[in-house]
This record gives sequence, structure tokens and C-alpha cells, in this order.
Amino acid sequence: MLNSKNSLKLKLLIVLIPGAIIALSLTVLIMLYQAEQQFTHKLDEKRNILGNYTVLFADPLWNYKTEQVEGIVTTMLLDQDISQIKIHDEGGNLVAEESASNHDPESASEFSFPIIYTNAHISQKIGSMTFYLGNQSLQGDKKQFILSGLFSFFLIIICLSLGVWLILSRLMDKPLRALIHAIKSSQDSDSYIRVNHQSNDEFGVISDAFNEMQNSLELHHKNTLKAKEHLQLLYHSTPSLLLSFNHKGIIQDASDYFLQQLGYKREDIIGSDLEQLLQMEKRSAVIDNLLATLWSDQQLTEYPLQLVKAQGEIIDVLMDATLSARDSFPGALAVVTDVTSLNKARAELEHQANTDHLSGISNRYSFQAYLQKLTLDRRESNKPFALLFIDLDHFKLVNDTYGHHTGDQLLRLVSERIQTVLRPDDKIARLGGDEFAVILENLESESTAEQIAQRIIQHLETSFSLCDANIYISASIGLSLYPEDGNNPAELIQYADLAMYRAKDEGRSCIASYSHEHSRLVEERLRIDGLLRRAITDNLLEVHYQPIISLMDKKIIGIEALLRLKDDAGNLISPVEFIPIAEETGLIVAIGEWCIQESCQRLACWQKQMGNELYLSINISPRQFQAKTFYPALETSIVSNGLIPANIMVEITESLLLHNNQNNQNIFAKLNTLGCQIAIDDFGTGYSALSYLMKFPLNVLKIDRSFISEYGEGNLSSGLVAAIIQMSHSMNLKVIAEGVETHEQLKMLQILSKEIGIQGYYFARPMAALELTNSFEKLNQKASML
Repeated sequence: MLNSKNSLKLKLLIVLIPGAIIALSLTVLIMLYQAEQQFTHKLDEKRNILGNYTVLFADPLWNYKTEQVEGIVTTMLLDQDISQIKIHDEGGNLVAEESASNHDPESASEFSFPIIYTNAHISQKIGSMTFYLGNQSLQGDKKQFILSGLFSFFLIIICLSLGVWLILSRLMDKPLRALIHAIKSSQDSDSYIRVNHQSNDEFGVISDAFNEMQNSLELHHKNTLKAKEHLQLLYHSTPSLLLSFNHKGIIQDASDYFLQQLGYKREDIIGSDLEQLLQMEKRSAVIDNLLATLWSDQQLTEYPLQLVKAQGEIIDVLMDATLSARDSFPGALAVVTDVTSLNKARAELEHQANTDHLSGISNRYSFQAYLQKLTLDRRESNKPFALLFIDLDHFKLVNDTYGHHTGDQLLRLVSERIQTVLRPDDKIARLGGDEFAVILENLESESTAEQIAQRIIQHLETSFSLCDANIYISASIGLSLYPEDGNNPAELIQYADLAMYRAKDEGRSCIASYSHEHSRLVEERLRIDGLLRRAITDNLLEVHYQPIISLMDKKIIGIEALLRLKDDAGNLISPVEFIPIAEETGLIVAIGEWCIQESCQRLACWQKQMGNELYLSINISPRQFQAKTFYPALETSIVSNGLIPANIMVEITESLLLHNNQNNQNIFAKLNTLGCQIAIDDFGTGYSALSYLMKFPLNVLKIDRSFISEYGEGNLSSGLVAAIIQMSHSMNLKVIAEGVETHEQLKMLQILSKEIGIQGYYFARPMAALELTNSFEKLNQKASML
């Protein structure tokens, strides 16, 4: 029931009354302002009129007629607004003064005007008139004006308020009550009551809109009922397993098709727990997880379950469910799909995908997947297992002799015989062709795997009766171990395969285990590559130096810089091992430039100790020589260390001469122009011809140590060394003999020529810079005794 205190009429009046009060207040302010303006205006008019009276005083005041002046003053005081008049002469002397009985200096307004005497000859100020105006009559007029205005406005407000009240009562009350009645009646019943009110105003529009809404709602309600009936029909007639349940898993409804397919009656499952339909272990936990997932994610997609039919048959299903969007049905609607046949077909396909169709054992795909899982499972424990790679010997001969059909039969029999040897936990697979693989999971030692492999060989050596013939076959078996040989499927299969080929090389019908020798070489190469990549930043490079002695001067004339690489433990790695890797990877460029800078700095220090004639010999590899940064790096090192280019000897190999390209020719030309010496290192081991020696700007030939080590009377090396020395002298090339290690080699070289240099262990081995610095004096003494 509508409370009279909340009626629209009262609310409208509550709105109108403050509005009227505001309007009244504004009107009062306006009327006060207008009354004040009117008062000011009348006062100004009075002042102007009285100001004209100065003319009356001009003549009497000029002629000193005081009595006449006083008479005029008395006459002016008859005006009730004038309360006092004062007349002063030109000197400011009071001539006449008269006040009314009601004169109040505080409230009266004072005005003063000059008295001007004018005749035909002059116009002169002869005095002043001052009068005081009282405002009683003016204030009375002002008050009367305000009161009359307020009374008129207040009367208008009352009339308007009464008019609005009456209009609201007649125009609003009736249609509003009719509208409220229709709304309440529609709420209390399923009927859609219309408003019986017609008018051409807003209430008429509202009533028509309400009636149209009721018509629309009634039509929508009828359509909703039809749709509900249609949905119910679809729900129960669609060939899908439909089910609805609440958040506790209580079944609220099930489609007729669901009941028909599972063989239940409606009263048997409606209101029962969904758990009762499941045939699964821990089904209570399964339902709890299902409900938690559904109410958390708002939906469920292909949730696997097993349902039991009324007759006890178990079916595989997938449940798709979603929560209801309506509060009137706070549950879930599920579509259950029977995938029993699909799962059987999938299992069959999976079996075919993982099984060798010929032998019935696992195929390569299944075997690799199993091996992958096994390596992952044993990654933490590293529990060993073995992989056997079995290849039948001369199987192609069986195929060619008896045909592929017989060959296929033989493969089936071979797989059967191998399985008779294996233990229950072992895994066998046919990889393809005549190749089989076996995983031996539980091993006490490698010998266990070898024993099983040997038994496989023995079992296969027994003849096979096929095509009325006894067919003999043997097998070669390769063995790899986890984790000793490898820790991933690819490595284990590859290494077992390599071992199998070694078994074939050793005569077939035998077992071969994988050897780590090749792997160790690969690992060592990778280790050195890693050291080279961080050699400069981690200070893993050293330069060792070997003196070069002149047989003529019997002193040290040069030093060869020899690059060395250390591992993290400080152990030196042979240049034979790391130089080829540095060449191949291109790292030789960076470490070569480091070696140039380091050895040039050292030469600058040694020249201060040994003299400026001491030269430095630096080995430059072909790849470093051809790099764009080689020559700039060499030139920078020479200049920055204050060296003479002639004291730098660039050692190259004969092979570089064969690469007669424009880039090499440009570098040779630059080195020659700079003034560096160029030496051919290890001369005699390459393929250079005399034409190359004459074509390039060479200065030195270094005879390879292999000729010196075999040097002796009557052998071929003796003649070759003598020929190289003689040829070099004829071409104005200096000669240095490398690898001089014995006194006999030294004496033979001295016999051939004293105009050569020597270096080798006989005189001094390569040593670190500090050691060589401390040994210079001793080594020069030794050289002087040659």
C-alpha cells in the first residue's frame, strides 16, 4: 500500500515550497533594491529643486538686505523635508540660519550650493546656501512601496500553490493509482492487467506504454512456455546422453535417451548420487574432483569416466558439462559421449602403430619411445641397463635363395628364439629389415649383458626348418651401456650400432662392446675448442721463446715466439692439438694477434738488455695471414713498441705460397715495404717450387727438423741439407736449421757452412719469458764456445 507520506503530490509540493521561498527571497531583494533606487532618485530631484532657490538670495544678499534673506529662509522651512537652512556671505560669515523643530543632524542629508549674483556687467559668487533635508517622508514612501509589493507577490504565490495542488490532485492522482493497481495485480497473479486510463498528456503516454509492455510480456511468456516445451521435447528425444546434477552431485534430471541406453528407470536415478553410476576405483574422489573442477572453471571438457549400465556392462564415456546461467536452476548440464568403441579402435590403432606387423613385437617407434622414457626415469638413479643391437649375418642370401616370404618367416622365428632367451623385464623390438634391438633393464654387471647376448647368438646358430630345408643364420651383436656409454636414446642406439659393425669386422657371429676411444677424441676436441674461445679473457695463453744462434757470430741473434695453451689446471696443451682447431674455427686470428702484441712487447724489453740487433721470429698461420686484421695488427704492435720492422721475422709455411691470390700478394708487398723479414718455415716438407721462392720477397729458409734429425754421413738427408744451404746462398737467402739436438748434428752443419743459424734442444729448449731473461748471459756464453 502506498504511504501518503510518499505520495507524488506531497513530493511535488515539497519541491515547490522551497522554490517559492527562493522566489520570494529574490523578489524581496529586488524590491529592496528598487525602493532604494527610488529613494535615491527622489532625493536627487529634491536637491536639484532646492538648488534653484539660490537665485532668490542673490539680490538681497548683494544689497545686504538681511531681513529679506531671513524671510526667504523662513518661507523655505515650510517644506517639511527641509530641517535647517544656512546662508553665508562671500567671506564665509553666517548671514542667516533657521532650523525646524524636527531637525536631526545625524539622519539629515547636507547640501550646499553657491549663490551667484548676475547683472548686465558682472557674474560673481557672493555667498553659499546650505540646507539639510530630512528623509522621513521619503523613507515612508520607500516602506510603503516594499510592503505593497510583498503583499502582492505573497498573494500570487498562495494562489499558484493552491492551483498546482488542485491540478495535481485531478490530473495525477487518478492515473497513478490506476497504474499502481495494474502493477500490483500483475505481480499477485499470472495475469497481465492493463491500465484503464486515456488522456493526451504524459500519463496517457505512460499508460499506453505500460499496456504495450504487458502485451509484449504476455506474448513473451507464451513463447517461453512453448520454447520450454520444445526444449523438454528435444532434451528427451535427442539421441544424446544428457544429464543434469547439482553442486553436490545429486542427479536432477536425465534424458529419455540416457535412461534407455543405460537401462535405468527415471525414478531409480533422479535424486540419487552421480557416484552410483560410476565403475571406477576411488570413485568418490573422482566425483569430488569432477565437481570441484566444474564449479571452479565453470565448465568441463571431455572428462573421462566409466559408467556402469543397469545390466552391469561398463562403458567408457567422456563428459562435457557447463554450469547453468540461471539462478532458478543452480546446477550443471552434462553431455555424456559413449567412447567405448572409439577407445577400442584407438587401442587397436595404437597397437598397430607400436607393433611390428611381421613379427608381432615392438617396432622402432615403440622401442624409441620406451627407451626415451627409460632414460628419463633413470636420470636420477643412473641405474644401468644395456642395449643390444642385433643384425643377422648374410640374411640377404636367405632372401635371394628362398624368397622374401621365407625370409619373413625366418624373421618371425628369429624374434621368437630371441624372446626365449630374454627375461620377463627385457624389451625386444624389430627396428626394420633384419635388425633387432633388445633392452636389458636389470643388470648386475656388463658381463650379464654379454652372457645374454652370447646365448642369443647360440640359439640362433641352431638351424631353422623352412621350405623343406635347414637354414642356418648367425647374428652380430653390438652392446652399449647406460649411463656409461650414453645417457640418451640417440647415443645408445648409435653406439650399439657402431659396436655391431665392429663385431662384423671382427668376423661376425660375435659380440662387440662400444669403445669410448672415439668419443674421448671428440670430447677432447670440444674441450680444447672451449678453452680457445676463452683463452684471452681467462689468461690461458702463454708465449714460450727459443733462441736462434749464429754459427758465424757465435751468439744469440734472434728468438722464435712459440704460442702455448693452458687448461684450467695450468697444464700445457701441445700446439699440434690446438693449432689445427684454432685454424679450423677461425680463433687463430684473435689469439695470433694477441701473440704478436705480447711477443713484440717482450722483444722491446730484451733489446734493451741484448742490443737492438736482436730480432723476433713469429709463426703466422695461413688463415691468420689472409685475415684483414693481420697486417694492421702487426704494424700497430711494431710502432707501439718502438721496434724496427727489420727485427721482425714473419714465418709462413710453404702451403701459403701455393695460394697465389691477389690478397696474399698485397700482404707480401706490404710486409716487404714495411721492412719485415719473411721466412719459409719447415722448408722441404711442402710442395713449393723454386719458381715460388724466386717470385715472393723471401729472406730466410728454415730447414725442417726432420732433415736434421736424420742427418748423417752418406744418407739422403745429408745431401738434401747441403743442397738447400747451397741453393739458399745462391739466392741470397739466409738459412736456419731447426731441430738441432746433438753435438754430431751441430758439427756436420758447421762443416757445411758457418753462415747459417741454428736452433734446437742442443742449445736451448723453448722457455717462458722470465726464464729466458734470466738465462741470456749463460746461453750467450754457451754460444761463444760453439
